[in-house]
Amino acid sequence: MVVPYKRHCMETIEKIICGDTKDICCEESTIRRIREWWIEWKVYFEMIIASLREKYGVYSENPAPREMIRAAANTNLWPATRTAFLSG
Repeated sequence: MVVPYKRHCMETIEKIICGDTKDICCEESTIRRIREWWIEWKVYFEMIIASLREKYGVYSENPAPREMIRAAANTNLWPATRTAFLSG
């Protein structure tokens, strides 16, 4: 699965988030940035899941990062650089 605005696939990002970096071919600084990104956005993704759970009754109590990211992308709630389009 492709993660919007990221250069690594979901499998790589999920391994980094879960702490399994032994088979990852990334620099340590990239691993650190991905972990920091996840820490920063995890609460937002959790709120999307909670909203979908309440509205539609979908998703388990502890969804995998892959499910949280997919939900954000598929509901058009993915955090993007929208300010780039607001010039003028």
